[in-house]
Amino acid sequence: MKKIISFLIILNIFIFNTKTFADNLNPEIKFPPLSSFYVDDSKYEKLNRKIFYFNLKLNKLFARRIHTLWCSIVPRALIDCLNYAYINIEYPKRVVSCLLQKDFDAIKHETKRFIINSTFGLAGLFDVANKYFNLELYNEDMEQALTRCKVKCGSYLVLPFVSSVTSRDIMGRILDFILTPTTYIASPIAAAIKMGLLINRTAYIQPIIKMVESNFIDPYDIAKKVYGVEKYIKLSNYDRKNVIENIKNDFDEIELVDNTKDRLDVKGKISDNLFVNTEDNYTLTPDILLNDFNAQSPVLDSIRTVLLGRKTKKDFWQETSLWNRDFSKKLKTGYVQLYPDRPKYRYKFILQKDKSSPMAIIFPSIGEGADNSHNIFFAKMFYDKGYSVIVLGSHFQWEFLRSLKKNYVAGNIKEDVKIVNLLLDKVINDLSLQYKRAFLSRVAFGTSMGAYCVMFLANNQYETGGNNIDKFIAICPPFSLIYAAKKLDDVIESWKLHPDNMLDKAAVVTAKVMRAYDDKENLSKNFSKMPFSNYEAKLISAFVFHQKLSDLIYQIETDSDKNKASKEIYNMIYTMNFDDYIKKYLLVNYGYDELEKISSFDSISNYLINSDNYKIYHSLDDYLVDKSQLSKLKQYSENKLVLFDHGSHLGFMYRKEFLDELNNDISAFKTAMNSD
Repeated sequence: MKKIISFLIILNIFIFNTKTFADNLNPEIKFPPLSSFYVDDSKYEKLNRKIFYFNLKLNKLFARRIHTLWCSIVPRALIDCLNYAYINIEYPKRVVSCLLQKDFDAIKHETKRFIINSTFGLAGLFDVANKYFNLELYNEDMEQALTRCKVKCGSYLVLPFVSSVTSRDIMGRILDFILTPTTYIASPIAAAIKMGLLINRTAYIQPIIKMVESNFIDPYDIAKKVYGVEKYIKLSNYDRKNVIENIKNDFDEIELVDNTKDRLDVKGKISDNLFVNTEDNYTLTPDILLNDFNAQSPVLDSIRTVLLGRKTKKDFWQETSLWNRDFSKKLKTGYVQLYPDRPKYRYKFILQKDKSSPMAIIFPSIGEGADNSHNIFFAKMFYDKGYSVIVLGSHFQWEFLRSLKKNYVAGNIKEDVKIVNLLLDKVINDLSLQYKRAFLSRVAFGTSMGAYCVMFLANNQYETGGNNIDKFIAICPPFSLIYAAKKLDDVIESWKLHPDNMLDKAAVVTAKVMRAYDDKENLSKNFSKMPFSNYEAKLISAFVFHQKLSDLIYQIETDSDKNKASKEIYNMIYTMNFDDYIKKYLLVNYGYDELEKISSFDSISNYLINSDNYKIYHSLDDYLVDKSQLSKLKQYSENKLVLFDHGSHLGFMYRKEFLDELNNDISAFKTAMNSD
């Protein structure tokens, strides 16, 4: 074994290119280019991209169909059992890897797992060791041993059929193959079994591939990021619970933020009824208290929605099997042509059998497409109440931009609303003609940036007519787009507070997110405190928001010059934040003050004051609005604004108090529209 490893080390040194890291970041960078930090594809990017998209097509034509057939024949429980059994069989490679790393505690740990699962787990068909003995899998492999032996990573490569690898990864996989017992069983039956196990194991990734294909403009870059950070997590043992729990967070406050200071009345006493004192002495009181919310900090509270999403964890089998009728599978896909010679716009919809049913139109948060899980959650809520539903993507998203006239730039809400009106007309007319519906009663519902768009749609209808929407529901709309952009930029650039060891920090945060997601049922049910520091929460939010901005800029730049190299575009993207986006793309035809004025809720104050066909839900500690803005919104909207004491930006969205209130509104709107 040592001879084999020595040979492969020499092979790595003389044949494969090694990865290099920049000693210093460009001072103009607004967000670190982590994908190039974890893996280096600079020499092979063009070839990698060609093979990557070849693999995607191959997956769509063959692998996905095989996996769909497999998951439609094999029950979910049996798929898990087969996977557990194969993991159990791989015990030798894990032990050898741990031995070469001199990790003797891990050898004991994995040996206990193997014995328990081989006996009580019926030859490994059940992971009894994890479930009853709290012995989670240490998924060691030979690449980890090679890393400990100082083997360089090598360049990032995309190979046909195999997909993402590095030179060290290739060596590790060869050794894993040698150390797997099933390698030495050769017969037609054994070959069939091994093929079945391979299909079984790879079926788990189909929903991820589908999500990456549909949600991101550059799937190659996303795949490279995912591969790089997952490898770093694994090679650093950050996938082990005990390692993560023992890491000292020395780059930020370890304690959770106490927001008691935001709940002091004028006498300095804690009050549950008085939260905001503005300069004009106007006070805000919460309409709904979330007494067991376990508030931490505004950004931390906000990421509850990002991490927890729908209340039930999405299952790969639900996404793949033909027989599992999850609500998301009931949604149909529609397409409309907004402009000639441009790609068709994709949306989702589901119609009631009752042709007189009201229509709900859902607008998601910034940068989200029609497939977003929050969209699906609220679509089901409306559908269960008797609504037909149209689910759109965000107007501040690459897929929307791609369907518009060339060189259009999103962000000027006055112009964006005109396009959204055109889109709604085409979608509703298309469905009306195709299904012979009138959709006379309509409700528009939006979250965050979608809520912002909904309120400007409402104002546009108030001023000019059109769309005939009866009710508008907005959840946490920004009051001022310019102000919200600055707050997002503060989050995006929060990494600069502690720029050292960003590889480790990003990997640890990602590993924690993965664990939180696995525990989402418990976190959602009990609304426990999130297991992150405030700085870590900002990093999570920064990854999310900058990726959405990145996709939008990538679309704009490739639209203006299809021959522009991806590397050139990303070099620019990482030096840009939302304020830079505004300056580069939106101030061409407008002055800064003028844009700030037309993008503020002050510009729609007449509608807010004089209309009663809307309802806004907000939180007193939303970090995308300041206290004076929230105070103005209350003056404009009065009882049409419902305030929660906690939850920050969308963090209350899956609380029972909010969902009950929203359900009542949905039912009341439907009853009122039917009576009209």
